[in-house]
Amino acid sequence: MSKIKIVLICVFIAGALVRVVDVLRPIDKASWRECDLGAVSRNFVEEGFNPLMPRIDWRGNTPGYTEMEFTLYPSLIAASYKVFGVYDFIGRIWAFLFSLGALFFFIQLARRYLGDFFAIFAALFFAFNPLIVEISTSVQPEGLMMLTYVAAAYFFTRWIDEDKSKYFWLAVISTALTLLAKATAGHIGLFFGALLLQKYGLSVFRQARVWIFGALSLIPCLLWYIHGKGIWKTYGNSLGVSNEYHWIGADFFTNPYFIKGIFRLEFLHVWMIFGLIVGLFAVWQGYKEKTARHALIWMGSVFLMYFVAARTTADDWASYYHVFSVPAASLLFGFGVQKLWEYMQKTAEHFSDFSLLRILFKVGLIFLVVFSTGAALLYEAVNVRAGILERRLEDPAYVCAKQIKSDLKKPGLILASGGNCHDPDGYALAYNASFMFYWLERKGFNLCIEDENIGNVEEFAKQGTVYFVAAKAHLEAKPEFESDLLERYPVAAECDIFYVFDLTDSR
Repeated sequence: MSKIKIVLICVFIAGALVRVVDVLRPIDKASWRECDLGAVSRNFVEEGFNPLMPRIDWRGNTPGYTEMEFTLYPSLIAASYKVFGVYDFIGRIWAFLFSLGALFFFIQLARRYLGDFFAIFAALFFAFNPLIVEISTSVQPEGLMMLTYVAAAYFFTRWIDEDKSKYFWLAVISTALTLLAKATAGHIGLFFGALLLQKYGLSVFRQARVWIFGALSLIPCLLWYIHGKGIWKTYGNSLGVSNEYHWIGADFFTNPYFIKGIFRLEFLHVWMIFGLIVGLFAVWQGYKEKTARHALIWMGSVFLMYFVAARTTADDWASYYHVFSVPAASLLFGFGVQKLWEYMQKTAEHFSDFSLLRILFKVGLIFLVVFSTGAALLYEAVNVRAGILERRLEDPAYVCAKQIKSDLKKPGLILASGGNCHDPDGYALAYNASFMFYWLERKGFNLCIEDENIGNVEEFAKQGTVYFVAAKAHLEAKPEFESDLLERYPVAAECDIFYVFDLTDSR
């Protein structure tokens, strides 16, 4: 085995070690995504396993069936619960395993485009990107999606280059699973379509295998989301698919918030500030070459999705959506290092022929790219460490839930404070906050901020709700509502950030 391959193996092992640090952590953050996936998995065990009918906790008086991504991930968690018991870290172990698969396939993809040596730099950039590291143990569908997403790109490029049936079928399977895991990954079809056009030209439309690939990749996703839409229409529950408006509007072209938000998240979380210089150098020096062209087409397809779903992808909370950019950015980063090496060699060969001004320019440019390469990797390491330390801090809401759980003696449904009903432009938001339901092991209703008033609380009390878990921050913004609650209902439990009102004992 060559020394370079040993280095690549070391990068893989180092990436695995960084990820394994978070594996045993419980679901202890006020993350609606993690708590919903945890609830769906737990409900599969407690209420009957039916992967076609996932159930959430904030269900109100419904059975809790909800529209969501394909349930492969929570089904795997639930199957593991059946064997080992219900432990939050089992979901993280599955995500960790997915992340190792994603890292493996990215290294193979980078080797195809860059060769073994320069693939090291692309692999380092990918392995230690803070967004990738974060989703590598997060109980949310992005981990599974990233595995199948990168695998789909690897198998697809091998298929169009080598035209072997095994790569065709592996590309079909991985692409179909990618779309099932996360519908927003559908942009990868634009990347694949561009590569097919480059290979076949307009005759691509006469290629039977291309049509077969498209049909087999899309049909499972379409069937699942048609099924999910039916659940939404019947029960009114959705995990951010139909109950939030994500899409571009005319204000995209007049309100700078969207463009600024998308590019800021890319600059800070994908390129890690300094990496952008290496990427731009790669494009400047090698934009005609295959690696740069494919990476740019891939990145372009990703950005089209960001623009179409700008009401989500421009928001700070949605930074994890930008994991889609990381594989293409990592390839450009590795390619930038390759072009830097070639640039340095050419500069050394012709050094004596240059004027002093040109020598200063070239030496300065080389220094800038070398510095940016090291700074980007170092900045990734610093941010990965900061993320790990932050995730180890206990969330005040989680601490509160542990404090008050034993005080809630009465069985029954609860009402919990949710998020905003609408964004600043008036579009619907998925306001359901699932964390208190998950931690308190209760079912019930969410009440969005704009609808928090004494009349609505009384209506929920009439429907059999026994407790209202009210966020103190919301009540401080509505002092009359707080005084009405304190006057009408006794406080059953309290912590630093929540009141729990007993709705069965109206004064």
